[in-house]
Amino acid sequence: MENSASVNPNRWTTRDILTFVIFNIIIIVIVMAAKMIEDMLLTPQNTFFVGSWLFPLLATPFYMVMADRIAKHGVLAATTLIFGIMYTFMGGLYCLPVALVGAIIGEAIMWKEGSYHNIVRLIVGYIVYWITFGMYGVVPYMFFRETYSQQLLAYYSEADVAAMVAQYTEPQWILLMCAMFIAGTIVGGIIGSKLLNRHVRKAKIA
Repeated sequence: MENSASVNPNRWTTRDILTFVIFNIIIIVIVMAAKMIEDMLLTPQNTFFVGSWLFPLLATPFYMVMADRIAKHGVLAATTLIFGIMYTFMGGLYCLPVALVGAIIGEAIMWKEGSYHNIVRLIVGYIVYWITFGMYGVVPYMFFRETYSQQLLAYYSEADVAAMVAQYTEPQWILLMCAMFIAGTIVGGIIGSKLLNRHVRKAKIA
């Protein structure tokens, strides 16, 4: 295995796969817990203003540790596709093609050798992931607005649905959402970089 790793340094090892699985489970649990608390405390139209920065803020430090420890091509693409597939199985059939686009763009940013040890590239790449995440919300409103809105009326009030339609179709709200994703990822990235430099890299964790 050592010989094959020296020949192909980008080949994933069993340790890499375990690191990937463990950290992505942590990220899923954290984001889902934050989403549940958010839904308990806020109305649907107000969650837009919290989750868009809170989710990346919480998840980015864990992603950065995982990506830095594995540091091989495919980490960002695989992370994007795993979540896209998960949302697809939850009923969002449109999520997989969106995830594929995000995976290609994100991994293209990370393709340069050493990118997974570069703090700035890690943050920029993960911004692409969160913009992709945001598009999971935009796409159904953009292409299936009437059908999707009728489905939502079974669970939410007309005022909430009207607000959500505006938030995910009007350019100024979509840009605001993207800006919040970017801000949350940058702040989470700063926290993640301090964690990496002060603790993880020195201790050689993972």
